Amino acid sequence: MFTPSTIPYITQFYPLGNTPAVSLTRGLPQGVDADILLLGCGDVRNILFTAYSERGFPPRKLDITCCDTETAIIARNVLLFTFLIDGIGADKAWDIYFNLRINKDLKKLIKDQAQKIVSLSNSIDQWNEERYGSVLRFCDAGSLQQVRQVWIQYTSPQKGEPALEEDLERARKLERTLSGQPEKKPPLILTGLRSTAPLSLAPKLVYKQDVIEAREMFWKRGNFSRSPETIPNPIFSETLSPHTYLHYGTDPTLGFHLATALANLAPASPLRPNKDEDEMLNVIRAAKTQFREWIAAFQEIPESRISLRFTVSDALSLCHGLQTVSTSENRSTNLFRRQLDVTSIEFDPTSYAGADSAPTQFDVIDTSNLADHIGTLNLLVAATPLLKTMASSTLWTETLLKSEKTRKQQFDTLLRGHEPTLSLLLGLSPVDFWTNATSVSCVDELVMNAMFSSPGRQQAHSRLAWKLDRSFSQQPKGSVALSLEPHALAKAVFQIYMELFANEDPTTLLKVDREELAENIRNRAYPLFHRGSFATLMKHVRSNTSTDWPSFWEQLLQLIDQDGENTTTLRSLYRQDLGAQLHLQGLYTEQWLRDGAGPKSRMGGFNAWKHIPEVVCVTVVVPRQQVDNLYSTDLSKMNAPTLEGVLKSSDPFGWQNLFASVHVVFGQVETRSNREADDFSIAIHQDPLGWQGNSPLVASFYVPSGALQVEPRDTKVGLGIQNTAMNITTFKHLLPTMAIYMTTLSDTSNVFITKYEPGMSGYPFRDTQDAHEARGSGVQSNEPTTTQITANFEDDKIKSLCGHVDFSSSQKGKKLLTDRASIELRQSSPFSIDIVFGKKALICPVSFPAPVLQETAKTRVARTSGYIEIIAPLADPLTSEPLSSFIYPITLEGSVPIPLNSQQVNLDSLPILDVDEAHKKDNNWLNILTAHQFSVRERKLREWDLPSLRMNFKESLFTMFMLASGVQGGNTGLFALQHPKDGNQILIFIRAIRLNGAEGSVVADAAALPLTRQLIDSGELETFLYVIRELEICAVTVNDEELVLWKKVLPAFAERCRTWTHGPNCEYKRAGATIPLSTQMGKQFMCSCGNGVLPDNFMRLPEWDDVASKHAVRVAISPTFSVPFVEDIVDTDLLEKQGGIENLEVDKCRNCNATEGKDGGKLLKCSRCKDVMYCSYDCQRKDWKKHRMECTPYDAS
Repeated sequence: MFTPSTIPYITQFYPLGNTPAVSLTRGLPQGVDADILLLGCGDVRNILFTAYSERGFPPRKLDITCCDTETAIIARNVLLFTFLIDGIGADKAWDIYFNLRINKDLKKLIKDQAQKIVSLSNSIDQWNEERYGSVLRFCDAGSLQQVRQVWIQYTSPQKGEPALEEDLERARKLERTLSGQPEKKPPLILTGLRSTAPLSLAPKLVYKQDVIEAREMFWKRGNFSRSPETIPNPIFSETLSPHTYLHYGTDPTLGFHLATALANLAPASPLRPNKDEDEMLNVIRAAKTQFREWIAAFQEIPESRISLRFTVSDALSLCHGLQTVSTSENRSTNLFRRQLDVTSIEFDPTSYAGADSAPTQFDVIDTSNLADHIGTLNLLVAATPLLKTMASSTLWTETLLKSEKTRKQQFDTLLRGHEPTLSLLLGLSPVDFWTNATSVSCVDELVMNAMFSSPGRQQAHSRLAWKLDRSFSQQPKGSVALSLEPHALAKAVFQIYMELFANEDPTTLLKVDREELAENIRNRAYPLFHRGSFATLMKHVRSNTSTDWPSFWEQLLQLIDQDGENTTTLRSLYRQDLGAQLHLQGLYTEQWLRDGAGPKSRMGGFNAWKHIPEVVCVTVVVPRQQVDNLYSTDLSKMNAPTLEGVLKSSDPFGWQNLFASVHVVFGQVETRSNREADDFSIAIHQDPLGWQGNSPLVASFYVPSGALQVEPRDTKVGLGIQNTAMNITTFKHLLPTMAIYMTTLSDTSNVFITKYEPGMSGYPFRDTQDAHEARGSGVQSNEPTTTQITANFEDDKIKSLCGHVDFSSSQKGKKLLTDRASIELRQSSPFSIDIVFGKKALICPVSFPAPVLQETAKTRVARTSGYIEIIAPLADPLTSEPLSSFIYPITLEGSVPIPLNSQQVNLDSLPILDVDEAHKKDNNWLNILTAHQFSVRERKLREWDLPSLRMNFKESLFTMFMLASGVQGGNTGLFALQHPKDGNQILIFIRAIRLNGAEGSVVADAAALPLTRQLIDSGELETFLYVIRELEICAVTVNDEELVLWKKVLPAFAERCRTWTHGPNCEYKRAGATIPLSTQMGKQFMCSCGNGVLPDNFMRLPEWDDVASKHAVRVAISPTFSVPFVEDIVDTDLLEKQGGIENLEVDKCRNCNATEGKDGGKLLKCSRCKDVMYCSYDCQRKDWKKHRMECTPYDAS
C-alpha cells in the first residue's frame, strides 16, 4: 500500500461531513462540462450544494466519481440518491439521512427501498441496465457487491434501541477519554461554530448556543424532533459495532451554512429560515431550509446531465489504478483496493472502455481532508497525473488538524521541504501561495481556534488550490521539462528524504523542550511515508523533470548510505526496502539487487524456481492470538500500531531489515501449484467478519530475493510494530523487539514466498506512466526558442531559474546578435520575461514555470554561439513587485475566460444581509471581518504610513463594504473609482451584501459601469450622470496603479457570477485579445457580452433601467484576504491581550485600527458626524479623502 499500514482496533464511522459545503465547480467556467473526482467523498453535501450553486447558470454535464474507503458511506449515499431519483420529499430525505432514530414508517420505507436496490444489483451489468444505472454507476463490480452486502443488512436490521445506545455510549466514552472531560460533564465541541462563519465573529452569543445545543440534542435524542423516535435508523446502526464507533463529532448541522441562523436577513432573502416552522432550534431551521433547496435543485437536473460513479477504495490506490487504466488497455491494476481487503481494483470494462468511457482525467479533484491522514505529498503525487492539462483544472487539498503553532509553519511542513522547490519538482503551482490573495476568509477559524486552551484539541481548517504549473503559468504547449543538475538534485532530494523519515531518528526528540516534545510525539504518532511512498514521489518527479538519472541515483544512494552509517538512527534498517521499491517502480535497480538470488534447487521452495526475480513477495500468517494480545488495554485499542515486515538473522546480534509497505487482511491462505514451481501463487479467502471473526492476520510485503538466501532456512521473518514514541508507550509489552509475531523461513505453514502479492497476476505500477502529454525537449521553429529551463540550487533549495533561448534557427535573431543590437529585459507577467532587441526590433518571451523577478535577473549573451540565457530569481509572494497585482488573475484558454484564483458564486442563491439602520450594531461583525483583509504585517505598514498597491485596493474594498452595509458612516451603494486627474473612471453600484457561507465571508452583489471615452462621447449617459451627481455617491480615489488593478480584477469578478454566455462576437474572441482588453485610460477593458444582463429592479435609480443598465455588467466583489499559509492574518497575541473575541468590537481608529489615541488617551470622534473615530488628527487627515463622501452632519435631535 502507499502509506504505512495500521490495523486499528477501533475505526470511526464518519457518515456526515464536519465542514460547510462547497461547490465542486467553483473554480470552473460556467457552462463547460465537468469531470470531477471526490477522494474521501464522505456525505452528499458537496454534490447537493453544487446542484444548488449551478441553478441559473449556463447548463453543463456533471460526471462525478465518488471514492471512499468505508463501504457504508457509499451504501448510504447511493441509497439516498435512489430515493431522490424516485422523487422523495426533502423532509423525509432529511429524516432518513440524518436521524439516528426514526419512526416505523421510515424504517419500512428504508427496508423497501433497500430490498428494491438489492434485487437490482445481482451483477454490475444488471445494475447498469436497470432504473438507477443511467445516473448512478459503480466503477467496479467489487465495489457494487460490497455495497450490496450493506444494503442487505438494511433489509433486516438486527440492532434494537439498547444496542444502539450501547454503541453511542462507547463513542461518548472515547470522546471523554480524548478530551479529558469528567464523565458527567458533556464535552464542549466548538467546531460547529466553523459553520456559522462569518457570523461566529459576532460577539453576542445569541443563537450561537444553538449550535452547541444542536449537537447535544442529536447525541441525546438521535434527531431534532419535538417528539423523538426510538427505532434505530439502520443506515447508522447496522454499521456500528464494538470495533466501529460513530465519530464523536457527528452533527447533521455542520455541513450547512449556519450564518443564516444568526444574521439579520432581508425579508425577501433566499434561504431565510422560516421562524414559523415547528423546530426547536434556529440552526435546525436554517439547515433544513438549505437542505430543501439543495434537494430541489438536484431533482431539477435532467438525468442526461448528471452521472454519479462510486467506488469503495483507498484514495491513493484508486488514483494509481486510474493512472494505469488511463495509459494502458489493462483494466486490472494489481493493486489492493484498501487495507484489510483482499480484492483488487479492477475497473468495469463496459464503463472504462470505448469513446464514451468513464473519465480517468478530471477537471476537479477534491481530496476532502485526507491530507491530515495520508499526507499532502502522497495525495499530490497520486492525483496530479489525473488532472486535465487546462488552466481551470484544479486539485483541492484540505487540512483540519493543527500540527504547528502557526499556519505558515504548517504550510512549510505540508510538502516536507521547501515549498517552491517541491512544487517545481512536482510540476504544480500552489495558487494561493503565489497570489497571497483569496476571497475565502479564515478569520473566524483563526479567532475561534485561539479560544482553545489545549493545543492538542485545536483545529485549523484550510483549503489549498493546486494547478499544473504549465497551466497556471500559461506556458506554451510543448514547453520544455525543468532541467536539473544531477548532483544538486541529489542533495536536495536527500534533504527531502531525511525530512520524510525524520521520525526514524529518535535523537531529534532529545533536542527540544517539553512542549515541543509532546507536539512532536503527537505529530509522529502515525508516520505518513515509507520507502514505497518515496519511490512513488521520485517516479512523479522523473516524469516532470530532466536530468542524468543514473548519475542522480548513484549520488543520492551514496548520500543515503553515508547516513546509514549513523547508528543512532533507524533509517539504515530500511535500506533494502528502498532498493526493492525503486526496482518495483522501474526507477533504478542497484547492482547488489541484480546480483541477488539465483536458482539453488537443493534448498527447495522458491530457491528451485528457474527464474528468481530480483524482488519477491513474503506472506506471513500471524496467529489470531498474537494479534489479539496487542489490544489488552484501552490505550492500545485507541492507538493503532504502525506495522512493518521484518527479516532478521537467526543470530540475536546479527543483521535486520524492515519493510514498511505491508498489506494485511484477516483470512485463510490457499496455495496454488507447487512451491518449487515458477508459477507458485497463493490466494487469501477473506474472513467477512474481520475483527469480529477468528481468522489469522495475513501480512504480505516485497523483499529483495537475495535477502532470503543468506540463511535460507533459519532467517527469522515476521510482523512488527514501527519504533515510534507512541508505539513504544502504548505497546510496552512488545519491547525490546516490538515484534508481533516471528517465525522462520522454514515454517511452511505460516510463510509463503511468491513472485507477486496474493491474488495478483503481476507487479503494481508496471503499466503506470505519466498521463500528461510529454514535455518537449525543445521544438523546431524558425523563431527564437526556449530550449531549456534549468533550476539553480542554493542550500539545496531552488532559488532561481535559467531560461536558455536559442537563436540559431532565427535569421533575424542571429543578425541582431551579431550586429550587437542592444538587449533589454522586460517583465510581461509574473511568469514571463521578454528579451527586447533594440527599439522592439524583436521581442522574444521566455516563460518560466514559477513567478520570477526580472529586476534582479542576470543575462548571459553569446552573440557568436547564438543564444541568450536569463537567470531569474524566484519571486517572493510578500515582497516581489511583479506579484503585487497578481491577486485575481484571469486568462484566456482558447477564447474562454478562465479565472485562476476567484471562485464562482451564484449571487441569486445567496442570503441577503439586512443593512437597515436598526441592525447597524448587530452587523458590526462585518467591520471585524473586512478589517482583517489587512494581514498583521499590513496593519503595521498602515501604522507606519507605508501603503502599497494591495493595501490601497483593500482600503477601497473596506470603504465599499462599510458604506454599503451602513456599519460605518452613511449608507450608500453608489461608488465611483475616481482618478485624481482624469475623474471618474468606473461606477460601481452595490445592490446588496450577501452572505457567502462556503467562503466564510460576504460578497457584494454589484454592477460595474466602465466610463469609457467612447461611451462618454456618445452622450448617452449624460442625463444619468447628472442625476447621480445629486445623489449620495462615494468617490474612491485611485491612482494609476490601483486603477489598472481594478481593470484586472473586475473581469474576474464578472466571470465568477456570470449567468450569461459569451457570444460569437465577444471581444475576447478577437485575434490577440487579452484580459483585460486594455488598461489604458478610457479604453474598454471588459467584454460587452454581459452588459445589461441584470435582475429586474437591480437598482432603483432614475434612468437606470432605460439607459445606464445597458452598459453595466454584474460583478461579485468580495473582501480580499491574505493567505494564512503565507503570512499571519490574526494577531493572536493581541487577541489574547484584548481578552477574546468580544473585545474585537471595541472602538478603533478608522485609518490605522488603533484602539487608543497616539498620546495614550481616548480616541477622537469626527467633529462633524460624531460617528467615526481616529487616534490622531494625522489619521483623520489621511482618511478624509474616503470619509468626506460619507460624512453627514450629526443630527442632535
